[in-house]
Amino acid sequence: MEYFESLLNPYSPALIPIYWTEKPNESIQLYKGLLEIIQGDTAYEGEGSIFFEWLPSPSINFYFSTQGEFTYQLSLDKARLKLLETEIIVEVYILSVPIIFDEKLEISGYLSEPTLLGSGQTLRSVTFHLSNFHSFIGTQVRRKNSICSDRLLLKVDGWSIYIDKLESLTEIIKSLKSQGGYAITHVGKIERSDQKTFSSKEAEEILEILHWFLSFCRGFRISPILLVGQNSSGKKVWEKWHSNQLISPWKIVDSWFIDLHSLNTQNINELFAGFLTLWKTDTWNDAIRLAIHWYLESNAQAGAVQGSIILLQAAFELLAGTLLLEDKKITEEAFNKLKAFEKLRHLLKECNLPLEIPDTLTHLLQAAKPEDLDWSDGVQALTQTRNALVHANPEKRKKFLNRSFSEKVDIVNLGLWYLELVLLKVFGYKGQYLSRVTCKEIKYENIQTVPWA
Repeated sequence: MEYFESLLNPYSPALIPIYWTEKPNESIQLYKGLLEIIQGDTAYEGEGSIFFEWLPSPSINFYFSTQGEFTYQLSLDKARLKLLETEIIVEVYILSVPIIFDEKLEISGYLSEPTLLGSGQTLRSVTFHLSNFHSFIGTQVRRKNSICSDRLLLKVDGWSIYIDKLESLTEIIKSLKSQGGYAITHVGKIERSDQKTFSSKEAEEILEILHWFLSFCRGFRISPILLVGQNSSGKKVWEKWHSNQLISPWKIVDSWFIDLHSLNTQNINELFAGFLTLWKTDTWNDAIRLAIHWYLESNAQAGAVQGSIILLQAAFELLAGTLLLEDKKITEEAFNKLKAFEKLRHLLKECNLPLEIPDTLTHLLQAAKPEDLDWSDGVQALTQTRNALVHANPEKRKKFLNRSFSEKVDIVNLGLWYLELVLLKVFGYKGQYLSRVTCKEIKYENIQTVPWA
């Protein structure tokens, strides 16, 4: 037994979540105890609870109950809620009160602002939770009497970021696929690589960056939630409750990230390092946010396939302007003279991407045959389709509307493929990705190395 334990010792223990869900959309209790509800000059003390609740959208709700004689009626309006056991006061909105007061008063509502517990000035680490993220095969951690490849580890810019799958992730994902909604799937931790302390403000800055990075990996919005800070002794000294709207319910969508596959830690770290480097520049910060936003909305088919095509073009023009114009690849005068398809063509050439329509997109290739379309490559297929949707030319619009759904899906997949590769290129990624245009029936036969590697 001692020999077996000695084999496990070199491996770090898996992170333990502070909050979890045993099934999708299960409420998470954050506080239970004495409360005081205050509205104007009226105040009542009682008992209650505060919950993080997922549906219909993530929110933090309170439930208050007290008994006695009640002189003044509370209204459905703003109020303050005091957590008597912590002396924390938060702004809330009352959603329900009894019409007639008897000997029991029951009130419910939601917290209308983030709630901070503790000062968060000298933190050694911050634990966070993720919902609906990918499964993966990562670096090894220790669980009880076994070793599992359950960790995504990012080390960059003086930070160490650990993201561990929950042990029951397979069952959680199975439930999410059948029920939809939300469930905590991963627990994470951030700390300084030199083990020095940091502030909650510094932690939230790196966690915001992680939101955009992980969302790009997942293909829909992912955010670190339910943040808990620890001091050098491992004691909880800070916590933040906030109903972050930047998280999406479970969706079955594709992305470039290769889930359920061994991660190349070096490549992922290089990708995050490149992402972070650009994030810190004035030139790229807003462009990254907007490009990933358009990517996520297009991937979710906001506005159906028509909306996806329009949003893709917005992302391409933004990235072309940033990479070619702001990075001084081309003069402003020359850039402004370019048509939309010429800007996209310059962008793809700068990123070493092929321009021709892939042979696997057979429906799109068939649609490109008529001579009147003048589709010499994928760039023109994308830009002319977008122009047909937004410009006042009924003849061109009719051509698009009369195409088969399969042709329209091919257009969207081509655009998303281009956009994923452009972003991977500008972030400096040199590893493998899951191609959405190879169209092999077995998912992992679609794994390819980026063209510029």
